[in-house]
Amino acid sequence: MTTPYLSPIKYTQLTALRNERDYQNSSAEMTSGGISSGYGNIQNVGQFINQELILHGIQNYQESATLNKERMSFVSNQMATLRDIAVELQTRVSLLRSSPLAKPQELMTWSHDKLEQLTSLLNGRFDGKYLLSGTATNIPAVVDLGALPAVGASDPIDMTYYQGNNQNIAFRADDHTIVETPVRADDTGISELIFALRLCANIPSADMDTRLARANDMALQAHEDMVITNSKLDSNLNILLNIQDELLELSQSITENIKEIGYRTQTAVLQDYMQSKSQLELTRFVTTSQLNSIKDLINQMKS
Repeated sequence: MTTPYLSPIKYTQLTALRNERDYQNSSAEMTSGGISSGYGNIQNVGQFINQELILHGIQNYQESATLNKERMSFVSNQMATLRDIAVELQTRVSLLRSSPLAKPQELMTWSHDKLEQLTSLLNGRFDGKYLLSGTATNIPAVVDLGALPAVGASDPIDMTYYQGNNQNIAFRADDHTIVETPVRADDTGISELIFALRLCANIPSADMDTRLARANDMALQAHEDMVITNSKLDSNLNILLNIQDELLELSQSITENIKEIGYRTQTAVLQDYMQSKSQLELTRFVTTSQLNSIKDLINQMKS
């Protein structure tokens, strides 16, 4: 049985390669600020990996929170526009009821235009999704509101315009909290506004007073109901913002834990760096000397 044997030159070459690798690892550790170059340098590998996984989960929540905050803000802006329309509708109706100079046709035209605007608002998309359709975000929330048939002054509120479902969009903000977007296009305030506009989009002279009186009351009620809905949305948005702050603090804390587990002191890193550098320089010197000796021997043999 033969015993593996390394010549002095081969041994020196292997030593040089090993020292080169150690030097590269030490250099990388210096550059990173002391993070261990591999799990082999970490005292508690299980704890280190666990902390990394926790940090990864927190970062996912943070990315999701940013998107959901923008989405909820988008819906809040839509609601603000709807409330403004309700206020203006009530103002115009009051003017027509009180001023002999006001013309029904102007209110009818304005109301029809606003129904078209509501169609665009309620079918507005964020990140490619219809946010006011409930969880049916691939479906437009409403039909063309301007194309709906005329309604009578005493008709009940018609909800057939809505195409979504009855489930609110919800998402997990952290391990313990689910946040909803509590707004859909079939909400009471929105349906009241749509119906009030439909009442004013067609005003026969025979029942104008009755129609305008109901539209006026319904516009006021629509505004109140949308304020309530928007307050729920703002409350949930504040919950999300508070969770974002908590996630940021937790992320910073976990990052510090990872540093304590996976990083070493600058003194220890510098010591290893200097030692590996010295060893590398020594092996390079020895290897060069051996090669020069062999060259000298070959030259002597030739002569």
